[in-house]
Amino acid sequence: MEDFPFAFASIEGRFRGTSWAAVAEWFDELNREHEGFAAHRYLRDIVASVLDSGVADRLGVVTSMHDLVVVSLDPAGGRHETIKVISPSTGAPVGEGCFAITFSGRKKRREGRREIRQHPVADAVPAFWRMVEDKFGIRPER
Repeated sequence: MEDFPFAFASIEGRFRGTSWAAVAEWFDELNREHEGFAAHRYLRDIVASVLDSGVADRLGVVTSMHDLVVVSLDPAGGRHETIKVISPSTGAPVGEGCFAITFSGRKKRREGRREIRQHPVADAVPAFWRMVEDKFGIRPER
């Protein structure tokens, strides 16, 4: 998948995110108030899985419009490595029924410092956790 505008997130310095519960509440409110927000269901599912994971305190989150930007809260300095789950409203060039998830890192890895992956929306939660485990070494405890 090719690079596209707003594909990656960059966070430097002290992380000032929000809570996973606050994001869940905001997404639920958007879903109630906006009929078209049903297309964002996979984002709400990812947030719910983090809240149920037992490791929400190790993952920081901030929203960029409706995208999720996730960092590891395990000790690190300088620029944070980020995983960005792209919402439908970003307009990523994905296939029908798919979404994009990106990674931006400090270290050069097998796939480089930046990755873009496309997955079916139905696989959003497992795809998210595979990337979190691969990039941050964090696995859900339950």
